[in-house]
Amino acid sequence: MKVSVVICTYEAPRELDLVLAALSRQTHAPDEILIADDGSKSPTRDVIDGWRVKLACPVQHVWQADIGYRKARIVNEAVRRAKGEHLLMIDGDTFPQRAWVEDHATCADGRTVLCGRRVKLGPRLSPTITREDVLAGRFDSVLSRRLLASGLRGDTQRLSLGIRLPMPLARTLHPRPRKLMGVNFSLPREAFFAVNGYDEAWTVYGHEDRDLELRLQRAGWEFRALLNRAVVFHVWHAEREKSPKTRELLRAAESSDRVRCEAGLVGGAPFDPAV
Repeated sequence: MKVSVVICTYEAPRELDLVLAALSRQTHAPDEILIADDGSKSPTRDVIDGWRVKLACPVQHVWQADIGYRKARIVNEAVRRAKGEHLLMIDGDTFPQRAWVEDHATCADGRTVLCGRRVKLGPRLSPTITREDVLAGRFDSVLSRRLLASGLRGDTQRLSLGIRLPMPLARTLHPRPRKLMGVNFSLPREAFFAVNGYDEAWTVYGHEDRDLELRLQRAGWEFRALLNRAVVFHVWHAEREKSPKTRELLRAAESSDRVRCEAGLVGGAPFDPAV
């Protein structure tokens, strides 16, 4: 089974460099990487070009002009170009532990949405992390000195989610389904197409992942927690506020019974990166 990694990014070249460094040392290499870029400038392109020759799989930079928040549109376009039967989704400010691809790929069964979580690196630790730290495996264990110290002083949050447990134990500890978080989830390509992908009418920040989750549930796809496996580390940044429009869209999504969005993989205008 081929797996495609889709990274969503916007104006975060340093963080994207960490993600690609982590993907370069996976125990199970992805078959391809697609970077869904919502309008970043040249520093992001430079990072991607620098990694193309170092990674063992093809890398596509799927870019569109920066004319507002359009994550849904650019991720949909990346998925259209993806060739894998299973799609692994990660945010461009979140780098994975060494077995992230392996854990998602091992659990992929063609009918299940796999929902992971993140360790939230703190504001003191995050600016100090380098590409060399990632390549040297200094985040392979939460017992590493810097990471543990950051957790103990209350800087890094949810450190326990960074412990990669044997699969039987992880399933015993986390038996119930969890909500989908765009930062770390995977699903069959067929499932994404069954609901017509992300809703491209969602042009304000926040909760577009919840809308996707609801439609996948209504379509009958199974959900499974992937906690204490498929570990990722989120690099701290100031949180963006969600607008009243976001809350309005969320209420409409939760009260709806729709499965397929109207403007998604099918139904929107032909993709033109300039508009």
